[in-house]
Amino acid sequence: MNKTLRKTGITFVEVCLAFLILGLVVLPVFQFLTGSVKDTERFYTETIAISRAKFIMDSLMFQMPWQAIGAGNPCTFEDRKNVTGIKAFIKKAVPQMFGTGCETPDVDIFQGDGLYQCRKGFMFRARVKVVDLDQDSSGAPIQFTMDLPGKTRQYFQIKDLVPKDSYGKYNLMKKIVVQVKWSNTKNVDPKDDPRANSIFLVAFKSDLEG
Repeated sequence: MNKTLRKTGITFVEVCLAFLILGLVVLPVFQFLTGSVKDTERFYTETIAISRAKFIMDSLMFQMPWQAIGAGNPCTFEDRKNVTGIKAFIKKAVPQMFGTGCETPDVDIFQGDGLYQCRKGFMFRARVKVVDLDQDSSGAPIQFTMDLPGKTRQYFQIKDLVPKDSYGKYNLMKKIVVQVKWSNTKNVDPKDDPRANSIFLVAFKSDLEG
């Protein structure tokens, strides 16, 4: 009695079908993992940007001397009174706040604009705008009132309260705007990225140095 032997194996079509099924299963998982990585990087860059903006603002509000901050967009930093230690402080503090690009042709003057790159390769561009709210900053100068017992109400303008500063202005307050701009693509300058994100912090610094 003759027995027919049947050969067993996998055909090319079956191999292709197996790879197709595997791809359909793996692709959604890969997309999920890729999306998770992008979300993690986005949260990371946002955290760095917020921390950077807060660091710069805190440094300007509580460490940088009033007279060393010059109005402008970007602002400037300069020791105009030749106070001992201020020039050295500016040279050390400003590059830490803004990174590269904050230098000017004058080695004693820095600008509030620079580029910082974190350890993961993302770039953050910080810029600070400062507006002097001085005696001549508007058509209606800032005015202060004071009520004293037994006396009529008294009115004061900024020029009645402070002398001219090193810039020749009667100035009592500065408006500080910190902008940090960043790209979610590594090694890309935010100014070259049309999809870059920005964060702004605004504060007012008063002249308490006397």
